[in-house]
Amino acid sequence: MHYGWVIVAAGLVVGASGYGTYYAFTLFYTELVAEFGWSRTAVSGAMSLGMMAYGFFGLPMGWCVDRFGPRGTVLAGGLLFGTGTALGAWVDALWQLYALYGGVTAVGMGAAWAPLVATVSRWFEARRGLAIGITVLGGSIGVFLIAPLAEALIAMRGWREAYLWLGLLSGGLMMASALLLHRDPADRGLRPFGAGSEPAAPPQASAGAAPPPSPEGLRAIAGRFLFWHMSLAFGLWWFAGAIVYIQIAPFLAEKGFASGFAALALMLFGVGNCAGRIAMGLLSDRIGGAGAFRLSMLIAAVAMSGFALAEGQAGLLAAAFIVGFGFGGALPQLTTIGVALFGTASIGALMGAVLALVGLIGAAGPLASGLIYDEVQSYTPAFHLGAAVFLAALLLSYGLRR
Repeated sequence: MHYGWVIVAAGLVVGASGYGTYYAFTLFYTELVAEFGWSRTAVSGAMSLGMMAYGFFGLPMGWCVDRFGPRGTVLAGGLLFGTGTALGAWVDALWQLYALYGGVTAVGMGAAWAPLVATVSRWFEARRGLAIGITVLGGSIGVFLIAPLAEALIAMRGWREAYLWLGLLSGGLMMASALLLHRDPADRGLRPFGAGSEPAAPPQASAGAAPPPSPEGLRAIAGRFLFWHMSLAFGLWWFAGAIVYIQIAPFLAEKGFASGFAALALMLFGVGNCAGRIAMGLLSDRIGGAGAFRLSMLIAAVAMSGFALAEGQAGLLAAAFIVGFGFGGALPQLTTIGVALFGTASIGALMGAVLALVGLIGAAGPLASGLIYDEVQSYTPAFHLGAAVFLAALLLSYGLRR
């Protein structure tokens, strides 16, 4: 077996541990509102701050993986993420929630995406879309596995102890998986998957030889309109998706459903996420990342409005799954489109920079939905807004070409 698939497996575990715990915030949402009496806008603001910080720190994390490699970068991220989550057990004031969830934990989350997809991109030439799709599958698998665990811990031990155990578990798994990561196939005497089986020879300098051409760096990439265009399209995708995974539990509570049903809906959202990432990762190898992204956005937009209008349990669960499928199907395309447009030379810094902008735009999603609820006492308009934003991302994607 090519070691690139070990890199994929390690990335999957890191993503499942980090994103599964991070997205479980929706199950703690009503607990925090009930215990402290904070407004929904105030609690949503912690998530918005976390998304901005997560995106912002994706840039230095991406640069670090280009410069120092993924192992140390992800080790540091796992330590910060686990510590920040575990300390949530002692939250007693709103500023502490913002400092932990929107600060320490979010910084650690910066190591759970850009360093992983950058590393996997270097390890694969053939089947890159599939490899990235499996790697980012960790986020949705994590939601599927950790949502019921978090719900059970909250029910049996309370939300504080639930935060403590989730922090220890997720941080430990992220750090253990980091030990398997290597920056380049040449580190193990290999070539990227699909590039041949003979080991890569280390580069040797020869006297009088001209230096190799310099790859396009992040500064040059950021000076191109195409970089900002891509970041805006994916920022809108993140804006709409964040409304779902943060407000799904309170929205179902608004409809009169118990927390157990909300956890089930969140699990199905995660299952749909899994299916979308794999299916669209495979499809992108055939029709390209932009085509797969457009199809994902169309599916997500239709299903999100359907979720807002559904009343019965079966309709709500089906809509949650389909929204997850469309939302998750777009994630592998962020890397496949980025590689197609800009190459792999500075892929870590590129993904980190795009993540920073995507996080900044997407952070407005939870905040906007919280403001809408406080204004009209319903999340239904927020879900319709998310569907419209998915369609806007679809339209923007038509300009993503060389």
